[in-house]
Amino acid sequence: MDRTTARVEAAYAAQHAAALASLQALQTIIEDMPAPDAETRINWGHVGSLTEINEQLGQLLRFAIGA
Repeated sequence: MDRTTARVEAAYAAQHAAALASLQALQTIIEDMPAPDAETRINWGHVGSLTEINEQLGQLLRFAIGA
């Protein structure tokens, strides 16, 4: 394996691991948000936060599907 191939594979592996870590962090954040039917009183700010997250996730999914 030449140096360029080794570097690109190492860079890809690092980005792959970072993406998986980001997904895990996002899942934790969403799970820590008030759940439906929880004791926390839900307000429009909660709805707006999840709407923004879902819109951005949709953009990421569209990008990933096209990749």
